[in-house]
Amino acid sequence: MIPAHTLDFAPASGDERSRLSRLGGEPAWLDAPQWPLSSGDGKPMTFLARFHVPGESVTAYLFMDLRGTRSWLSEGGQNALLLQPSGRIPPFLTTTPLTAGPVLRDAAGRAVCHEARLTPSTLDASSTHHMGGHPNWLQGDEAPKGWTFLLQLDSTQLHDTAVSFGDAGIGYAFISPDRREGRFLWQSG
Repeated sequence: MIPAHTLDFAPASGDERSRLSRLGGEPAWLDAPQWPLSSGDGKPMTFLARFHVPGESVTAYLFMDLRGTRSWLSEGGQNALLLQPSGRIPPFLTTTPLTAGPVLRDAAGRAVCHEARLTPSTLDASSTHHMGGHPNWLQGDEAPKGWTFLLQLDSTQLHDTAVSFGDAGIGYAFISPDRREGRFLWQSG
């Protein structure tokens, strides 16, 4: 289990390509670029965030297809959580070696870049943005069996971005037992 931390975002200071955990900005790849393509239209997904996994030498890169009809499924090919270094691409995803692609934008169309701040915490059922601990499911438990919970994000609190996990939705990220593969899914209220 990853220790529980509340997750908060603040306007970024410095280079948006830095390796800090961030909402928006650029991926800042640790290995070769592996930009995922949407199973919906074959175009590059939007880069949403990157998170360093506390206590481990793993960085998680979160992508989502923000165009048209979207899937909440972890293996539907429209959500991707890639891990580096030495991660593997899930069999349901196709990637391309783009160094830059679609990035997170606010409602006015401006690129978003916010630093992620983690604070060790005891979580309760009202915790929306957090890393580690356990997920607070909106519906039923959909965790991949045997995988480690990484984080959850509340789309209603993502700084006026174009991200939506459905009606008052929350996204959930998980990493495989060998720390080489990720999954992301979302549920709506």
